[in-house]
Amino acid sequence: MNLYSKKQRWKLLLVALATLIIGVTLWYSGLIAKKVQQEERQKVKLWSEAIRKKAELIHITDDAFKQLAEQERKKVELWVSATKEMQKDLNDYSFALSIIQNNKSIPLILTDEQNQAITTANLQDLKDDTLQKLIAVWGKENPPIEIAFAGKNKQKIYYTNSKKYFDLQHRRNELITSFNKDLVDNFAMVPVVFVKEPSGEIVATNVSEKQIKKAGGVDKLLKQMSEENKPLELVLSDENLGKVYFQDSKTLKQLRYFPVVMLLSIGVFLIIAYFLFSTFRRAEQNQVWVGMAKETAHQLGTPLSSLMAWIELLRMQGVEENSLKEMDKDIRRLETVTERFSKIGSETKLEKVNLCEVLQHSTDYLEKRVSKKVVFSTECPEKNIKVKLNIPLFEWVIENLTKNAVDAMEGVGKISYKVIVEDDKINIYIQDTGKGIPQSKLKTVFEPGYTTKKRGWGLGLSLAKRIIEEHHKGKITVHKSSEKGTIFKISLSGVDE
Repeated sequence: MNLYSKKQRWKLLLVALATLIIGVTLWYSGLIAKKVQQEERQKVKLWSEAIRKKAELIHITDDAFKQLAEQERKKVELWVSATKEMQKDLNDYSFALSIIQNNKSIPLILTDEQNQAITTANLQDLKDDTLQKLIAVWGKENPPIEIAFAGKNKQKIYYTNSKKYFDLQHRRNELITSFNKDLVDNFAMVPVVFVKEPSGEIVATNVSEKQIKKAGGVDKLLKQMSEENKPLELVLSDENLGKVYFQDSKTLKQLRYFPVVMLLSIGVFLIIAYFLFSTFRRAEQNQVWVGMAKETAHQLGTPLSSLMAWIELLRMQGVEENSLKEMDKDIRRLETVTERFSKIGSETKLEKVNLCEVLQHSTDYLEKRVSKKVVFSTECPEKNIKVKLNIPLFEWVIENLTKNAVDAMEGVGKISYKVIVEDDKINIYIQDTGKGIPQSKLKTVFEPGYTTKKRGWGLGLSLAKRIIEEHHKGKITVHKSSEKGTIFKISLSGVDE
């Protein structure tokens, strides 16, 4: 397994592990949020039941309050009837007298035709002006009862309710106030609005005016709440019918979004860390690459000098000149390779050259040193196309692409080199008749370590990309690839004559 395949497997493994961690995190946080929601719903349910019972108590108290008011009204009317009976000529006044005497709780004021107080019942001694004030107040509370004595003008009896009545009324009001307070206090963490029906008046709420305004008004807020949770219908009394609207607590909402925020934060952190470490790693790789390249050039220098001396010695000994010339070409080629390695990491000097001549020279050398079953074809429509190149490095690119093409064709096929001027770019298309590159690998063929061969480091295409894009400011891409072969495209900027 080559380095690139190992790296790809590690990437897939890390992606799968990250996906698993994210999935487990979201699942577990969702489970917690659901549990909290269920507990919150249960608390709301228990609270609503308690409120219902309290509301029922208020309703019962209100009914008792109304019944007591009605009973006291009837008592007053009965007292008036007994008073009338006392004015009649009867044999026995005991029954009427007992009714009048039994009224020891309901305060009464009897007035004359001018509505002035004549007598009172169940009231302490009060001044006339105080009695007149009570007449005015009591007349608003309960309609007075008119009576007539012995053909005289009609008189009126004003009355108010008993102390028991007012105690019960006070208790009822306290229960309603306590209910409204409990409604808010028991929902310190949950937004709640208690609305009286059908008027829509807000009886109690723990939502601030700022929050209501932010929601777009009361109506929109109530709509949002009813969409989240079904409102509770409560009946306190005839004057206190309403609905309780509520939302999920802020804590529950934060818990739902917390894993997403956490994962995004971790993701951003990992992306920043990845780019930082990648930058440092590339810098370290560059340093290692430059160091190895220069060391290789240095190591090749000594044997090359010796080989050149041996050729001269062979020439002096009369060895066949043609053989010596070919040996000399290979030594010159080794010198070129040494020069290439020595230029890695150094400032690249570009010179204006004829592209077609450089390309032809490079392919001519390679054609003689590969399989005879590989056919070379070079097309350059314009013989004087000028570009800025570093010749040793550019020839290295052509050599790497050519060797890859020969390997892809397994030593049998055709390699075509075509130069086309397109707009302001000089494009070089290098086409082979090999087995092609899989579509899934097109974006990774230039990465260090990528290779389809069992032996090799997978550095040829990565080196070619580095030379073209970093040293020549050009572009190298896989233009097209299929089962019939691959076309590489090199784009360079042309220069004027």
